[in-house]
Amino acid sequence: MAEAETVLRDLVTFQPGREDATTLLAEILRSQGRLGAASEVMRDLCRIKGFETDLSLRAARFAQQCDRHAIAREICDGALERRATTSPELLVLAGHVARESGDFPAARARYLAALDAGVDLDRHHVLSALTNTRRYTDASDPDLARCVTHFSDTAHPARSRASAGFALAKIRDDLGDYKAAAQVLREANAMAHHSRWNSATWKQFVDERTHERPMPIPTSGASDFVPVFVVGIPRSGTTLTASLLARGSGARDRGELRALRFIADNLLSGGHLANAAAMAEAASLYRTLAVQDDAPVAHYLDQDPLNFRYLHIAGAMFPQARVIHVRRNPRDTALSLWSQDFAHPDMAFAYDFADMAAFMEGHDALMRHWHVSLRIPIYELEYEKLVAHTEATLVDLRSFIGAPVREPDHPEDDAPVQSASVWQARQPVYRTSVGRWRHYAPYVPELENFAEQG
Repeated sequence: MAEAETVLRDLVTFQPGREDATTLLAEILRSQGRLGAASEVMRDLCRIKGFETDLSLRAARFAQQCDRHAIAREICDGALERRATTSPELLVLAGHVARESGDFPAARARYLAALDAGVDLDRHHVLSALTNTRRYTDASDPDLARCVTHFSDTAHPARSRASAGFALAKIRDDLGDYKAAAQVLREANAMAHHSRWNSATWKQFVDERTHERPMPIPTSGASDFVPVFVVGIPRSGTTLTASLLARGSGARDRGELRALRFIADNLLSGGHLANAAAMAEAASLYRTLAVQDDAPVAHYLDQDPLNFRYLHIAGAMFPQARVIHVRRNPRDTALSLWSQDFAHPDMAFAYDFADMAAFMEGHDALMRHWHVSLRIPIYELEYEKLVAHTEATLVDLRSFIGAPVREPDHPEDDAPVQSASVWQARQPVYRTSVGRWRHYAPYVPELENFAEQG
């Protein structure tokens, strides 16, 4: 890798503008966890090439995937300022970058410009993104009409209409019209539910994890790297928990890192759990991807909620790790899942209440197993307690992970949020999400089947 980097840097120095060499260099840097350097390389290429539209689109998306949103925004702005024609796709990406950074007014402006430029709504679900940049208080808002028109137009593919339906339901919910929101959500979920999630496959997955015993890795000097896995059923409050904890401590929030699931899939598919060398290599890779190339800290928050599936592997790699398991009223969780449009196939269970119940059952079984089989400590956090007694709860969480108290940084210093909770994570803590399911109980009787947590 070092030799390849040297050759490529020499090449782009003597032949600036070589897109093939620069892109390969960026990929090598990213593979080493040097995400900032990788993104800067792509930005510099865009500058040399005069922010060509197609190149800028690829480079900004690369920086966004590296969670270097300031660089992604610089690339988008550079291209949009210099091009005579406006690319709808670039405007959409600029909107995503701004929204994930917490700049909702700028995101909204970009999305509206993309709509005016004729963006293909069947390829880019802009309406869903647009409606998650504000809270609606006026039934005459033109966004509502936009969503109704697209949702009702059978000329569009079902998946595109479903996305508009989730957006429309969000507006209806903001306006307090829960009956209309429930009706739209029922239709939208049916449209989005193309391939049925397989509960038998999920049950087999859970059973297999409970019988695995990964090879533990002896560590030395572990105090300089403490991964904290914030897990739970999606939409249970993991993003909010990690965001609040990062703001009030010295921990670095890496968002939904997706590194553990990648590592676990490769270890499992290759049969490497009992291989000490493979486990050590996996631990080194995870650490590299978590630490990256910004200022190092001791504690790193990984808020991918689905990491609960692989906590035995996390514990074997890092005996110094900590786990925060967020629990929320299952009826509120089910409604929140049913109200959200998800892109990742891992979330295919979220469009059907029976599938949700099966997924939650497997989640609960795994967490019970981890409690008795793992040596790493697990903190059980109730979402309702977090929002009702935020400061006291954060004191307990800081003590649990061993992180010091830190004065909150400016909001613009917050880590990008690329999960479905991007809007909620940027708002002041509010309690209206607690017991929200009761608004929908008359129209969504399936919620009654989700028992209260004990």
